[in-house]
Amino acid sequence: MVAAAAAEATLAPLRVLEGRLLLIVSLACLVFFRDPARTLAREPDTVYAPADGTVVGVGRVSDDWLPGGEALRISTFLALYDVHVNRSPVAGRIAAAQETPGAFAPAFLERAHGNHSKRLAIEDGSRRVVLVQFAGMLARRISSWAWLGDRVDAGQRIALIHLGSRADVLVPAAETRPLVGVGQRVCAGVTPIARYLTAQATT
Repeated sequence: MVAAAAAEATLAPLRVLEGRLLLIVSLACLVFFRDPARTLAREPDTVYAPADGTVVGVGRVSDDWLPGGEALRISTFLALYDVHVNRSPVAGRIAAAQETPGAFAPAFLERAHGNHSKRLAIEDGSRRVVLVQFAGMLARRISSWAWLGDRVDAGQRIALIHLGSRADVLVPAAETRPLVGVGQRVCAGVTPIARYLTAQATT
């Protein structure tokens, strides 16, 4: 009896610690997997943020998925505490899709552009917008809910990038201007990040 009581007394602090760790992990999962509703009052000729996070890059790059090959790229870093549900930056049809194996560098670094990624080209009439989702160094996984041939609306949920990641939007550099700068916080499906210089003709 004495030995059993002593053993129980020894285990009691461990059980308290275990309970606290379980609570912390449960709360972390609730934070990570949260998916708040978003209402988008869509404006014409506007491209929206695909992810919650911080803009870490705005600049011109070469990209053969866009007409002319020159793109305006806007990169958003998603920290662990950000909502990780990705949303479509524009409305249209997914005309091209590609998954590329790669490394798993920290997503806030420039070399994260070599990480495992999924790339979507979304077309609306004559316009094409490219979204590239990069996996981070922890969970290393992207769960897609929209893929080749699907039609999507601006702000529609299309993917979940697990535990720290990066999302790039590429638009034709000659046809658009950025609306955000490095260091700015953006909200998926809500924050305008780029705008076309001329209106698209409608029929």
